[in-house]
Amino acid sequence: MRLSQPPEAATLLLRTDYSDDAAWRTAVAAATAVYENLGYTGFGAALHPVESPELDGLSPADLVQLPRDGYVTLLAVADAQTMRDHTVVLIDLNEYNEQVGRTFRVVPVQLESILANLDLANMDFFTFADSADPDGVFRGFRSPDPTP
Repeated sequence: MRLSQPPEAATLLLRTDYSDDAAWRTAVAAATAVYENLGYTGFGAALHPVESPELDGLSPADLVQLPRDGYVTLLAVADAQTMRDHTVVLIDLNEYNEQVGRTFRVVPVQLESILANLDLANMDFFTFADSADPDGVFRGFRSPDPTP
């Protein structure tokens, strides 16, 4: 399979689990829903869902190796865990930051902000990945502890 470049300002959302079509539809709805975040109501994450049975069961390491048309810097992945808890895996493909293949999971409410900041180059992939909780899921930036 060859990954095509997503529509402008969108990120490919690859389905790698084909065990439950209803769970997939629910996961896509959660990932693209409009959320209020820090008092700002967004537009929903700009994702371009991709379904292909050739992707079934592929790991992030496998997806990094797929040939691509054009320069794709980021992939979003809906895997078996996504079908259960709606967290989405993000995979860094940006060859300029020397961390190709690095991943972290993100809760749906944070997805739009991450994708927008990465698309505009306001922030780097590692900023979010380094701020993920110990379980590897980014749930937002934490306020610093006010105690000295």
